[in-house]
Amino acid sequence: MCLAIPSKVVEIHDGMVIVERFGERLEVTTGLLVEPLAVGDYVVLRARAHVVAKMEPQTAREALTLFNELAEKLADDLESKSDHEAA
Repeated sequence: MCLAIPSKVVEIHDGMVIVERFGERLEVTTGLLVEPLAVGDYVVLRARAHVVAKMEPQTAREALTLFNELAEKLADDLESKSDHEAA
């Protein structure tokens, strides 16, 4: 299964863009996308290398909120499991 994490366009260079998600920056191609991109747009990537879709900002923010909640829940679960194993 593959999860598409929204990535924010932070730089644009001749058919390539730099995107950022959770502090990670990636240089990816835009050749598969027909729509023009601007700095600040949110996109979906394929294989951490190709932009395949542009996302509405509200949809991207909602998805990022869900990913953050999931990460917090997983961290809490791991901490709880670690506490039980130490006891």
